[in-house]
Amino acid sequence: MPKPKLMTAKEAVAQYVHDSDIIYFGFGSTFCPHALGYEVLRQGKKDLDIIGGTPGSLQHLLIYTGLATRARAGGGMAMREGNKPGIAWQRAEEGTFHFEDYTNLSTTLMLMAGALGIPFIPARTVLGTSFLEPENIAHAHGFLGENKLKVIQDPYSGKPLVALPAVRPGVAMYHVQRADEYGNAQAWGVYGDAKWGLWASERVIISAEEIVPTEVVRSDPNRTLLPGARVSAVVHIPYGCFPGELPGYYASDGAMMRFNSTNLDDFLEEWVHGCPDHEAFMQHYVEKFGFHWLEGFKPKVKAQPIGTVDYGYRPIHDM
Repeated sequence: MPKPKLMTAKEAVAQYVHDSDIIYFGFGSTFCPHALGYEVLRQGKKDLDIIGGTPGSLQHLLIYTGLATRARAGGGMAMREGNKPGIAWQRAEEGTFHFEDYTNLSTTLMLMAGALGIPFIPARTVLGTSFLEPENIAHAHGFLGENKLKVIQDPYSGKPLVALPAVRPGVAMYHVQRADEYGNAQAWGVYGDAKWGLWASERVIISAEEIVPTEVVRSDPNRTLLPGARVSAVVHIPYGCFPGELPGYYASDGAMMRFNSTNLDDFLEEWVHGCPDHEAFMQHYVEKFGFHWLEGFKPKVKAQPIGTVDYGYRPIHDM
């Protein structure tokens, strides 16, 4: 039997997140491991390189604090705060942050190439767009230069293709609905690029809403997003996505994630560095807003599949 991989968020981040890592957090705020990400902020992991689809509030916190110095993302780096540039652009103008903008499909394909162990992946995406203009490939705030992407010729048809470089994150973090103590992680909902981001990564930290017996995982294997053999650590963190959302468990507190550069220091002081762990974070949330307010983010109407599933492994006849 494999050894259990259960540990605390503090232990998992200390052991498996390294300075200068390429780091994957999932797509947007759904399944986003905010509890693990806030622990990265507390431990001050430096010189991080973010990869993935449209970045959410956690990624922008890392950029604001200077812990993330690079990013490859499917848009979002040029987000604005009203009439002024957003956090990422402000840091880029200061020279402390560099980024490469792709599409969500492009970042997914680069992670797919990393998961498959190939050096690049050919695609038709971004052909005919301004992504291929020289000023956008080697722009002032970039860090890949000519290695951002290349136009190549299809050896069969002779038509142009875009070669996207493979990305293998040093570490991925992801929050799921349930996992067992060996790290077999099960999730349901819209994953975005998570399948490839998790499989491409050298190390994976899974946080889970529930830790269940392995028999539960084996009874419904199609929900296993990542097997325990590919997981470095599993952490039991109820509300580990919050203030993001987890399908079937709670919606996101959008107001809490709509901070900007004028109130980020206060947010970090109160909610990250002022709380030693996620349990303290949730306790402070309830004390400030009330338990009934937190309960209001739970689903009012459960959405269950209409059909049932019978895996039917065992025949009637003895073999």
